[in-house]
Amino acid sequence: MSRAAKGADCKSAGYAFAGSSPASPTTLLLERWCSTIIRPVARNRDAVREQLLMANALPFPGRSELLASPEWLFGHDSAVTAKTQGGSVAALGAIVAGALILQVAGTIVNTVVPLQMAIANQPPLLIGLVASAYSLGFLIGCFVNPSLVRRVGHIRGFAVFAALQAVSTLSFPLLPEAWWGMARLVMGLAAAGHGICIESWISGQANRAQRGRIFGIYQILNRVALIGSQIGVGYVAIQSQDIFLFASMAFSIALIPVALTRAKGPESSEIVSVGLRTLWRQAPAAVVGCLYVGMVGGPLTSVAPAYGILSGLDQRATILLTAGIQIGALLLQWPMSLLADRVASRLIMLVATSIVALVAAGLMMLLEVDAAHGRIWLFGLFALIGGCSIPLYTVAVTHAYFRMGRDHAVGLSAQLLFLWGTGSAIGPLAATLLMQLRGPQGMLIYLVGLSVGVAIYIALRISRNPSPPLVEGERGTTAPTIPDIEMAKR
Repeated sequence: MSRAAKGADCKSAGYAFAGSSPASPTTLLLERWCSTIIRPVARNRDAVREQLLMANALPFPGRSELLASPEWLFGHDSAVTAKTQGGSVAALGAIVAGALILQVAGTIVNTVVPLQMAIANQPPLLIGLVASAYSLGFLIGCFVNPSLVRRVGHIRGFAVFAALQAVSTLSFPLLPEAWWGMARLVMGLAAAGHGICIESWISGQANRAQRGRIFGIYQILNRVALIGSQIGVGYVAIQSQDIFLFASMAFSIALIPVALTRAKGPESSEIVSVGLRTLWRQAPAAVVGCLYVGMVGGPLTSVAPAYGILSGLDQRATILLTAGIQIGALLLQWPMSLLADRVASRLIMLVATSIVALVAAGLMMLLEVDAAHGRIWLFGLFALIGGCSIPLYTVAVTHAYFRMGRDHAVGLSAQLLFLWGTGSAIGPLAATLLMQLRGPQGMLIYLVGLSVGVAIYIALRISRNPSPPLVEGERGTTAPTIPDIEMAKR
């Protein structure tokens, strides 16, 4: 390339070599650097222009000596960038480590509380009330905690919520089972605060180009920690009377990596609110879908341990049952998410809810005819129920984003999260009420009735209001990534 062409490239990149004549050695040297180095990194043109102008003001001997080394132009920025990236990696590692320890502690409590209440022959409705208290606290936390985090910061907020979790966990051995709902209410409120701290912190620290992958890895690790703690920690420690002490210790240990980090939390941004009426008019299937996931996921998470004990399973088999539900959700999450980008979301909801209804009805009849052989199928069929219901949150939110657009992303996520939390507060109560009236199989009756109702509604919506071509394909460059959607739910 000729010198004139190189100079033209420099001018098009926005660089001006003030005070240099076209034939001066300085101009030749600057043009050489422009064509070989500056042009590939034109995204940093403002910083480079400032450096060039400062150097150009020096006397020529010092200027040529300075410009002769590439480290002058890029060494300092590279060091700063490397230091910043190292700090970001360290901050992300600290918050993710704390989040995974919290997941282990929370899973212990979520599994052991309904399990011990069932072993103590507490009525199913009381078990449902305790489970719903957690979801109610989570809903309250979604409204209360953001202002607290803005006021005290992410690290102090994380510490406050971890302390609340640890103290509430220690209160279980001190309180009668009838009062456990109060402790679960506080734990739900603190869990919502942890979700705000963890995921907004990850979003703020992660590089924009890598944010989706980081969230994806975080979600996979989070789910693996959940399943592992159910199978491992819960499976072993259920034999110990000090299980709540172990959980409280884990909540406290989660503070250590977060408290030791020197990184600052992200700054809060303004939220564009989205009204429920607007959401219902634009995407009613998303509203129903988020409610459905909460109303099914709540019992599958909080009531399934009690269902296992009341159905005649021992403690170890019950823990495997609850872990199987999460394994099914993990295995089908990604395939269902891919389908949401290629097939109409409402069609996926219709098929998935129909499968849940058919599987639950088949399992119920199998247990009625031959309970002994039915228990063999219990684990696999409950895994299929979990796999076809829990991942539907991603599908419902994808549908809402395509209907509403990304301009209302934060406010939309908040409303959908509110719907999910409302469903998870109602679901355990409704399921345990049927269990108290009809026995353990009331859980399956609840799943069948709810899934049939939602499937009928979705079918009517599809027949009366077909999706336009753009939405029918559910494709486009403005679709949110799967980790972004999962972040809202945590």
